[in-house]
Amino acid sequence: MTAKIPDYIFSRKFLFLTVPFITLFSVLFLLLYSPFSSTYWLTLSTSYLLLGTVVLYAVSVLFLLLSKFLLIEINRKRTLGLFGILVYFVSEVLVISLFYTVISILVNKCQVNPFLLFMKSFFCVFLILVIPYTICILYGYVHGLRMQLDGKTDKTDGSHIVSIHDNNGKTKLSIMVKDILYAVSEDNYVKIFYEQDGQVRKSLIRTTAKNIEDDLEGSITRCHRSYLVNIKKVRFFNNDRDNLYVLLDNDSINPIPVSRSYRDVIGNLLSK
Repeated sequence: MTAKIPDYIFSRKFLFLTVPFITLFSVLFLLLYSPFSSTYWLTLSTSYLLLGTVVLYAVSVLFLLLSKFLLIEINRKRTLGLFGILVYFVSEVLVISLFYTVISILVNKCQVNPFLLFMKSFFCVFLILVIPYTICILYGYVHGLRMQLDGKTDKTDGSHIVSIHDNNGKTKLSIMVKDILYAVSEDNYVKIFYEQDGQVRKSLIRTTAKNIEDDLEGSITRCHRSYLVNIKKVRFFNNDRDNLYVLLDNDSINPIPVSRSYRDVIGNLLSK
C-alpha cells in the first residue's frame, strides 16, 4: 500500500499535539473502563499504586513524544505510506502494552497469567490509541489536503510565496518562487540564492536538498547531486555530453553544472 499521506500529518506541530490529546482521552477511557476490569489498578489514592500510576503515565507520555520525533526522522529519510504508519502504530501499542504488563506485575503483584495480562493490556492500549489517532489523522488528512489544494492555486506565474524550513521544521525563509535562482547543497546546509531589490542574495539553511525539493515541490529542479535550479530562470542549456551546464537569466550567476543523470530531465523540462 503506497497511499500518499499529506505532509502535514508528519509535521512536528501536528504529531506532538496528538500526545496531550491521547493522554486526556486515556484518562477518560480508563475511568469508564475500570468498573469492568479485574486487572485495572491505576489510582491516585494508595501511595504505592499512586507511584506506579505516575511512573506509567510519565514513561508512556515520554515514549510517545520520543516516538513522534523518531517518526519524523524516519519519514524524512524514507517517505512512509499508510501501511508504514499502521506498522509504526502497532509497534507503539506493543511497547506500551508490554510496559503496562511489567508495571502491573511489579506494582500490583497481579496474579493473572502474564500472557493474558499482556493481551488485555494490548486490547486496552489499542483502543486508547486508535480512537484519538483516527480522529487526529482524519483531521490532519483533511487539513493537509486543504493546504495542498490552496498551495496549487495561482502558481503558474511564480508570484506565490513558499516557505523553506530547516531540519527542525522551523520556517527560515519565505520567498516568491519567481525570485528563487538556485540552491547548492553543502554538507549539512543548503545555500538558497535569490533575487531581492535587483541584487543576488543568499540564505544558508541547515537542511537537506531533499527537504528543499519537498518545500519547493514543482518550483525547483535538481540538476546535479549538489545543485537545484529554478527551471524558469534558465535561459541557456549547454547539452554537450562532456560539458553540461545551464545559464540563468541573471548574468552575475556562474554556469551551474548539470550531471549526466539529470541531463534528460532538464532537457525535457526546457522543451515544454
